[in-house]
Amino acid sequence: MFNSISISWFLLVFSLFLFLLLFSCGVDCYFGYNAVFNGYFVFDCVSFYLILLVLILGICSYIMFSNSLSTNTYIFLFLSLVCSSVCFCINHCIIFWVVYELSMLPLLYLIFAESPYSERFLAGWYFAAYLIITSLPLLLIFIYISFVNGSLFFNCWYYDNSGITYCIFLLLSFVFFTKIPLFPFHTWLPIVHAEATSIVSIFLSGYIMKLGLLGIYRCTYFIFNSDFIVYLFLCCVMSILFFVTACNELDGKRWLAFLSLSHIVIPFIGLFVGDFVVVNFSFFYCLGHGISAGIVFGLLWYFYELSNSRNWILLKSSLNGKTLMLIVVFSMLTLCSFPLTIQFFCEVCLIKQCYGILLYVFFWCLYLFFGGLIPLVLCGHLLIRVEFCDFSSNCIWYCFNYFLVVLCIWCYFSVLFL
Repeated sequence: MFNSISISWFLLVFSLFLFLLLFSCGVDCYFGYNAVFNGYFVFDCVSFYLILLVLILGICSYIMFSNSLSTNTYIFLFLSLVCSSVCFCINHCIIFWVVYELSMLPLLYLIFAESPYSERFLAGWYFAAYLIITSLPLLLIFIYISFVNGSLFFNCWYYDNSGITYCIFLLLSFVFFTKIPLFPFHTWLPIVHAEATSIVSIFLSGYIMKLGLLGIYRCTYFIFNSDFIVYLFLCCVMSILFFVTACNELDGKRWLAFLSLSHIVIPFIGLFVGDFVVVNFSFFYCLGHGISAGIVFGLLWYFYELSNSRNWILLKSSLNGKTLMLIVVFSMLTLCSFPLTIQFFCEVCLIKQCYGILLYVFFWCLYLFFGGLIPLVLCGHLLIRVEFCDFSSNCIWYCFNYFLVVLCIWCYFSVLFL
């Protein structure tokens, strides 16, 4: 059995090898900005970033928490990871629907079977309701559009100006909005995060939220025009309100869930502005957001193991050393889109594209202010007047230490290569 040092070196070397392999496969597609179609599969920048996100979260979680997760959890998480990876690069609508649903169902099962919290059944049925209600309509819409276009492949679908076709694509968009989720379909996310285990929360915010954006990009991107400006305005307003709501949350997981609801609006805006280069930056932002969410959920997981509480006021007792304080600072800064993080460069690109449009400029001013202020205030609260406890057994820290450090390296420095 590897000791902690052997595991850390193995993870770092393997992550570097994985990055070089994926980059070498995707470099031609990246610089050409062209999708590579091969019948049932498509590999483009979107697929590259999202598959890389799944691999980073999956490999780090499996290696670092090998002694903390049950065999049952491993199996279902692996199924979710595999189905998500296939979903990101599939071009066939029926297969897309199958792997799309199979990506979320294992996590739904783990909420019922593995969560230790008393309200897990309420959260699980809440999550199941959104999945079941939208699953069959999604399949029926896929079948109808495939019949109209004479093809089951996404790249063969086209859009005309007929009223019924527009309504079908509009309905399909809103089905995917429930998966992201965007306003007003957002209510399930904070509830599910609060009752799910930490590893499920990492995967939910890490890549499950991106499945809805992927569906919009693959199926309905061509209908986003000025007709959607009212809905986009509502999403922007609600993202600011989600920041305000997060200020009143003492539960760390619900707090981060509301921040995720605010951040996920950014790649959605990217579908309205600029060209395909900006769309690629939107999904590059998804890569950074998924890693950032994994970092902070992992940090909350460690705090919960030490203090048996997710209350931010009580978590100060878990800060038991300068190394952990430093990791807390870097982790919280990923939520602020601090310079050198992936989110920072993506937001700069989107701001540049939105320059001159009053609505977008006003939104960016509020978003950048609240988005940077709230995590920084909380970070200051955690670091000021710390009264930490000296734990006699701190072996669990090694797993979380390497998990958080490796993800921070990806979040801050992968932009130099990607």
